[in-house]
Amino acid sequence: MLTLIAAVSEKDEISPILAPYPGLMFWTIVAFALALFILKKYAFGPIQEMLDKRRAVVNSALENAEKVKAEAEAVLADYKQQLAEARTESDAIVARARTTGDELTARIKAEGEAQRQEQLTQTQTQIRAEVDKAVGDIRTAVAELTVTAAEKVLRGSLDTAQHHKLIEDAVSELDFDRLQKVGASS
Repeated sequence: MLTLIAAVSEKDEISPILAPYPGLMFWTIVAFALALFILKKYAFGPIQEMLDKRRAVVNSALENAEKVKAEAEAVLADYKQQLAEARTESDAIVARARTTGDELTARIKAEGEAQRQEQLTQTQTQIRAEVDKAVGDIRTAVAELTVTAAEKVLRGSLDTAQHHKLIEDAVSELDFDRLQKVGASS
């Protein structure tokens, strides 16, 4: 602006571009006012209405987005809670399964031990019965051998009372404890 004033003062002539034309200025102001009036009457109202509608749509969309966000957060919280409950329940199920497995293992071991003890008892009973039978068979055999040997030695016959006394003496002289130990070791 200062250069413009300096240029005007040096030449004392104003450039035709910068020279004010009052008629042109008047019609420019009238055209601007008319354009402003027409725009205000016909354009600014619909534009403002369109902007208001757009603002309402955007606000509605923002409210819906907030609602959806809140619902999503609620669903996420519910999901996390259900996941935590599922984990807790699965841990409880695993713990119950382990407990049941341990109890089942202990019961099976106890039953196996009871069966083993029962079989051992039965086997020991059978062994005792076999030993007793063998001892009885040995007594009978010893008695018969004793009678046979006594008959041969005496070359005569003995009466029944003498036979029984001779058998009792022979049996009492036998060491049955030693025979039972021999029978038990075989």
